[in-house]
Amino acid sequence: MELKKINKKGSIEDIFFLIVTLLGLALFLIVVAYTIPQVTDGLAETDINNSEAARFMFAESDNIIDKLDPVYLIIFSGLIISIFIVSFLIHSHPLFIPIYILLMGFAIIVAVIANTVYDQFAANADLAATAAEQPFMVAIMNNFIPIITVVGVLSMIIIFAKPFQGGRV
Repeated sequence: MELKKINKKGSIEDIFFLIVTLLGLALFLIVVAYTIPQVTDGLAETDINNSEAARFMFAESDNIIDKLDPVYLIIFSGLIISIFIVSFLIHSHPLFIPIYILLMGFAIIVAVIANTVYDQFAANADLAATAAEQPFMVAIMNNFIPIITVVGVLSMIIIFAKPFQGGRV
């Protein structure tokens, strides 16, 4: 049985993955943080759920909302660290620098669109208060374009600053 060489992909594709993941996760967490209290408040008012276990479950589900923002920060940090690690492991020819720069410009345009989507979503009258209660998410998304730009530039530096090694590209 022949072992296949693993195709090490990365670099600019990881930047697009970062953009989509952070936007999707931010929107999902805002909806979850808004929905859980709405559902638990509605369920707590019924006579069926008037037991000690039900009240404990409702209180615990409301406490989970406070843990969503640190989860967003951990995923954000993990994705950025993984981009840098993958960038270090990629061997690329300097000929691809203009292509990387062109795609990085496109990634910044996508980040601007993603940031606008988040801003419009978080400005919704029903969701604005919930979104404002997530300080890490708000800080990251308010600085989304500079973060994507810096991560992309650092990734490019890490990929292309290594010395070219003969036939290994």
